[in-house]
Amino acid sequence: MDREGIRYFVKYRVDSDKIFVKLSQGDLIIESLLSIATTEKLTSGWINGIGAVNFAELGFYDFHHQKYFKKQFSGDYEINNITANIAMKDGVPFIHAHITIGDMDFNVSGGHLFEGRISAAGEFVILPGSIPIDRIMDDHVGLALWSLGD
Repeated sequence: MDREGIRYFVKYRVDSDKIFVKLSQGDLIIESLLSIATTEKLTSGWINGIGAVNFAELGFYDFHHQKYFKKQFSGDYEINNITANIAMKDGVPFIHAHITIGDMDFNVSGGHLFEGRISAAGEFVILPGSIPIDRIMDDHVGLALWSLGD
């Protein structure tokens, strides 16, 4: 697939208990990870990653107003860390991700990752879960949260 003149493909290898993921220039992080979760039929899991982005949309959840405040970042940023999980929401895989990014002046920003575009490389490890985890709407919090039989 071609997106803005950049080759788009997701490479990953499945090991016995983990999935190694290589994202390339132009790949969208959440879209790519969701594609793998769907293909591999993951119903739960944990994700960690590093790399670099030239675009990211981050959010801060305001519990009192029960809404996200969003901010877009364009330019060159290192991914200091992505931590995410996979669960099922409305019968399909859902990725909840947080990211920390740093600029060339060593300023750091972080929050909920709505989406990010890889600028150089992205390296991720997915640790698939062995049991399904569902997300159910919690009206008090205003978000779909893990349901662990509660």
